Amino acid sequence: MPVLNDLKHDEFTGPNMGRVTLWLVGLIMIIPVVNADQSFVIQTSQGDAWFDCENSWANVTDDQGNLLANGSDFQITLVDGNHTIVVEDENSCQWVIPVTEDLPNQRPAPSGTFAALNSVICNQSDYSQSQCNSTLISGSVSNGNNDVFAIDVSANDIVSLNLIAASSAIDISIHFQDGVNEIKLENELTLSLNTSIGGEYELLIPVEENGRLVVTVSSPHHDTLWMMTSEIFKTGAQNTLDNIHQITGIGNVTYYFELGNDESIIVNQSRDNTNDEGLDIQYRYAFTETSFSSWNNASIGDRIHGIDNIERVELSWTCACEWSASLSHHTHFDADWNSDAPGFKPLSSTSDNSSYPLISMDGSAKDGELTLHMGDYQDVLRVETTGWNESIHLVDVVVEGDVYDLEVSILNMDQETWDVLDEIAATYSMDKIRVTLDVGLGTHFIKIQHKNGTSALDENATSLQWKIRVTTAVLDEGDEPWFPASDAVKEAADVFYWLIGLLLILPFIIFYVNVNNNKKFAQEFARKKNRLQWLTERLDEGNFSPIELSKALKSVSSLEWEESLEVWGEPEIRHYTTGIDMAVWTLDNRLGENGSWPILIGLRPQDCEWSVAALKFESNQGSDWNVKMVEPKLLTRANEIFLDTIYSNSRVFIRVDLVGNSNSVDIYLSGMVNGEPIAAKPANTIYRDVGDSEE
Repeated sequence: MPVLNDLKHDEFTGPNMGRVTLWLVGLIMIIPVVNADQSFVIQTSQGDAWFDCENSWANVTDDQGNLLANGSDFQITLVDGNHTIVVEDENSCQWVIPVTEDLPNQRPAPSGTFAALNSVICNQSDYSQSQCNSTLISGSVSNGNNDVFAIDVSANDIVSLNLIAASSAIDISIHFQDGVNEIKLENELTLSLNTSIGGEYELLIPVEENGRLVVTVSSPHHDTLWMMTSEIFKTGAQNTLDNIHQITGIGNVTYYFELGNDESIIVNQSRDNTNDEGLDIQYRYAFTETSFSSWNNASIGDRIHGIDNIERVELSWTCACEWSASLSHHTHFDADWNSDAPGFKPLSSTSDNSSYPLISMDGSAKDGELTLHMGDYQDVLRVETTGWNESIHLVDVVVEGDVYDLEVSILNMDQETWDVLDEIAATYSMDKIRVTLDVGLGTHFIKIQHKNGTSALDENATSLQWKIRVTTAVLDEGDEPWFPASDAVKEAADVFYWLIGLLLILPFIIFYVNVNNNKKFAQEFARKKNRLQWLTERLDEGNFSPIELSKALKSVSSLEWEESLEVWGEPEIRHYTTGIDMAVWTLDNRLGENGSWPILIGLRPQDCEWSVAALKFESNQGSDWNVKMVEPKLLTRANEIFLDTIYSNSRVFIRVDLVGNSNSVDIYLSGMVNGEPIAAKPANTIYRDVGDSEE
């Protein structure tokens, strides 16, 4: 919200505020008031305030809450500071409040230095939305003692000076200075009496070159109080026209609007609001960024037509005034095609007919028009029949609307030579035009034209609206065609078969390669015995990768059992009993993560299948073990690993990382064999420290 601020010593301008009609909203804060009174707090300068109300009242209090003045017509001297103003009805009152320090009383020379108002330059959208920041100025003048202020301006600016109130007769004159010369402008305001409540006193000054406006306020009477606002608007920029139904602007403004060749704009209203009179619109066509047509004038009721090969149409309102306009945008499309239908059929069967509206033959209605004022006296539409060769279709066309002067034809086309095999036409009869024709397979055309042809064209003519419905019935289905496959199709089919075959066999190839690689790795891994000692050496050298152990677990299981045991080296425990052969190795502690104990376990069922098999790890020292990691991935819980089913004579190698405080572990294997529960436990305990192991 705009705020009235303290002025610096080198400033004589008021602060920025909103539009004149709402300047009361520019407050420091709004105070809730009972009975709908308007109340605001404002920071004032040293000076006199004047209030004039009709059948209403106003009062002024200081920042201590002391009532300084109250009534319908009074003048009071205020000091610097915050004051609360209460107005019963702002529409029934006018006032002047001192917001500006004393202004100079002499007009400067064109080359002289002179402080200017701190003005904000607004654009046209700020104007249309009443959001331009205004500058508020106040003063007190007497006979022979003028108030003078300046406004810096640029070419294509338009300055609005709006006198809010004056306590007596007042004269306002304006000079333009460019640094060398001075010109007195015709824009001036003279009042023989004080301003009236609700009166409008606005000066609009167009600016043609850079410089400054010097405003002189004078009065023949003593101590005439006045207050006005200043606004600056840019007019030179081009603006995009989004809402053509309600357009407002100030000064000479140009808008551009994208207008297709099958579209038009009608001027519904264009008015000079300042002088309350009609205002012509100037327009021209832009072919490129630098290529334009000549300017034309359009008045209320005129239509601006779109033409071919334009980028946009430019609209200009030229006046030193506030203006408003309303336009309407019209499209002249046919049959939902987003364009006007062509007036003539394609030249040959190979011509591009995508610009011809395609009419579905299901009886649905499609709208269109002959836009006679834009040179459109004939529309050609297309229909497509489908079926087998030699099929015959009955096409029935009904056209309604402004069809009294129209003629409708159906053209049966030869699909190869593009000759018209048959044509039938009809005119208005019984509130519509109806025509029917038998056509063959392919593309055919419907022509809607004015009976007078080009003679019907007139820029003042109205559009003729039409509505078309087309239905079809198959009279002869014809013979089903057969076409032998071309060489290209055969070649494509061969490629397809090979591709599908490759995709089907690819998974088996990948599986074979993986099995073969695992077998080769296992054979190579088995060439050296005591691989656990080899892994320890690799750890000492810093060349060991955990991937090597994971790969070994998968590969060694493919070897014979005794061969795989030799690969790993002498086990810590070998438990051989009916139903199971179990081997256990302790791995180098450096293989475990975060202090875990890595163990390698090998299992081979003997001529039986273990189902619901599980391994359990316990300590004879009473401390619990927990399984931190197991490879390959298996389901675990606390100190248990669930193996599911171990098939007869299979080889299973499992790497287990245990976490606990104990130095020993006992391993239990349990499961079901032939429907009976069975368990196996090596007789010896495995110790983490070799020195503690049982002899």
